[in-house]
Amino acid sequence: MNYTAVSTYADSDSSTIDEYQLPFAAIYDGDDIIDANNGVRYFRTPPSEWSKVELEDGVSEGGRTIDPIEWTGEKEEPVNITDEEIESLKDSDGEIRYEKVFEWLLPRFGEDNNETLFDWQAARMRNYMRKKEVEDGWKPKYYQGDDTIQPNHVARFYGSLLAKMLTGSRSINQMFCTREIFNAVPPIQESMPKNALEDMTSCLHYSDDWDVMGDEDWDEVYDDPKVIAPPHTARHRVKHGILEDCYIQYCVNPSRWITTDESRIAGWYHSCMTIGPDPKPIRTGATLHTVCITQGPLSSYKLYARVYGGKDDQDMNVHHKHTVKRAKMVSLYDFMLESFKHKGHCVVMDSAYMSDAMAQIGRNHWGINMVGTCQSDRTGAGKLGKADVKAKEVVIGSHESLMYQAIALYCLGRQQLLRGGMKRKKRNRSTKRRDREFTDVDCPIQQKDYCETYHLIDKGNGAEAKYDLSTESHLHGWSPKLAARYFNMNINNAYKIHCYLFKKHHPTKVVMPLKECIHNLTHSLLQRGDTMRKRGGGAPPKATKDITTSSSVDGRKVRSDSVRQPFTSPTATVHTATPQTPVSDLTGRALRYRKASSKLRKERQPGRVHISVPVVVKKNRATSYCKYHKCPGKNTGAKRKRAYMSKYACEDCSLEKGVDFFLCNSTKSVGGNLVVVDCHTAYHVEKKLYTAPSPVSTAESSIISELTE
Repeated sequence: MNYTAVSTYADSDSSTIDEYQLPFAAIYDGDDIIDANNGVRYFRTPPSEWSKVELEDGVSEGGRTIDPIEWTGEKEEPVNITDEEIESLKDSDGEIRYEKVFEWLLPRFGEDNNETLFDWQAARMRNYMRKKEVEDGWKPKYYQGDDTIQPNHVARFYGSLLAKMLTGSRSINQMFCTREIFNAVPPIQESMPKNALEDMTSCLHYSDDWDVMGDEDWDEVYDDPKVIAPPHTARHRVKHGILEDCYIQYCVNPSRWITTDESRIAGWYHSCMTIGPDPKPIRTGATLHTVCITQGPLSSYKLYARVYGGKDDQDMNVHHKHTVKRAKMVSLYDFMLESFKHKGHCVVMDSAYMSDAMAQIGRNHWGINMVGTCQSDRTGAGKLGKADVKAKEVVIGSHESLMYQAIALYCLGRQQLLRGGMKRKKRNRSTKRRDREFTDVDCPIQQKDYCETYHLIDKGNGAEAKYDLSTESHLHGWSPKLAARYFNMNINNAYKIHCYLFKKHHPTKVVMPLKECIHNLTHSLLQRGDTMRKRGGGAPPKATKDITTSSSVDGRKVRSDSVRQPFTSPTATVHTATPQTPVSDLTGRALRYRKASSKLRKERQPGRVHISVPVVVKKNRATSYCKYHKCPGKNTGAKRKRAYMSKYACEDCSLEKGVDFFLCNSTKSVGGNLVVVDCHTAYHVEKKLYTAPSPVSTAESSIISELTE
């Protein structure tokens, strides 16, 4: 069978299309072998093709020599930037500024790359805010009326994330505190109101991955066009795939040596993305695979980043065309190293990725020298090594080592052995402690190359991790965490380019440290565009505090019914005031009791579904406003548009949402006349939970209800 012929008539929509492979073994027709046109496919080299190698006495080198693939990349400028772009990065004094380099390096969107990150993300957040308003009845606190999320607001939002990181990742309530100087963050308070930050945090989104409810068209509901990931995007990348791809910008020319590594993004244990690829699972966060420059002025610059989607990652959970079995790491490296193939690059990796199949494919088909350590179960020499270790009583973890080479394997870089190529500390067999002095150890040249290069990416990741951003949103899964991580990577990449350009164009000046550059970037983002405050933010907390009494409070006064009360000494004089009406939703215990009672009532009354029931509501309770977004109370002409207050709530909706879900179901006084307002029926008809009675329609509530005779 010919692979091309079979694949032409294969069902591409079949669930097993990715698992389908023609047999690896030869296909015979009588005594003749049929060419299946499958190409060359690799698997773990059997033990019979490996042999142990030892250096002879008096010889400094040994083993078989395999020359690496020659480097064909041209020696170019490390940064692809024009003279006009360099001039745009300078300030009024002609000095290159870090914050300008940072924004120059941010991803761009659109067909002509004319849409900045802030423009693109503002549109996605506006769409998601509109969705929450229409479908969930959610009401923003700051963005009301004609106020919408603007690109400058998104820039200020990122500036608040940086300020939050610099001040110890405080909560929103702490950052806007007016009483304690050690909690407050004045730059954020001056940049935007608390309500604006909360609204933008609730509306973080990076893809319009939803459909319009009902028969309406997208353009009729949303002001911005719909942007979604391509059709064949892996499931876990639907929400953040566009953002992830656009952060991959090849505006630099990497040198020959590049390094790959896996890092962790903290998150939830139960997510599918928290399980890393075996045999080194990372179970405390998502696994992020990165490719970076190893040496030179741009060392640790991230060239590529891709998050692992768990065992069902559709981009990796497939048979690679050059492997017999399903090798996920080979599939991963195939698209991670796409732009570096056939140039003679040396790619350094650790044992989580390396195998002899990976090395053969890299050399024979990608034109890449694969350098790194490999676990014993990924090579055919593993069983031989374990047997020799046991026979020679070699202690695992000591400085002693055994070396093997494949008889027909011409792809692991330079296999030539060096005497005393590395230094290790001997382990005493009796005390189990290592010596203070180093001892020379024989090793292959490629092992020496690995030890001299791989630690550089760890140091770069460590320096970058000092300024990791964090988000307070638990509503949108992984997308905000990944977006913050990519933004953090851009901070490090921009600093590498800034240092190179600054030293080149200002050789007599000293480059500003990274932390001071981040300070300037934070101020630049927080001050972007017109002010967001409609009134002053007030004075920041005092730098000093009266500690002679434990009941003194600076800043705004605390309501007597507030949950956060200042500590009061038992011996202090307490001044009582008129208590205000408490505002609280259903507690967990009350919700459980309500659900049990509702279940019992439904057993006795099978047709009891979405019944409007009266609720004991204290006067002026803030949460008793009608939740229907078309409540006629908003059309009364009042200066502040608010729905009517109601004493009736939907029984089932309240239990489902965990709060009393108020909906109008009573009479209201309009112009001195009592009219029926039935938002309860209108809301459930719109959500298709009720069927509108014929011949009238209740799809839209009005002051004079259509149900009224």
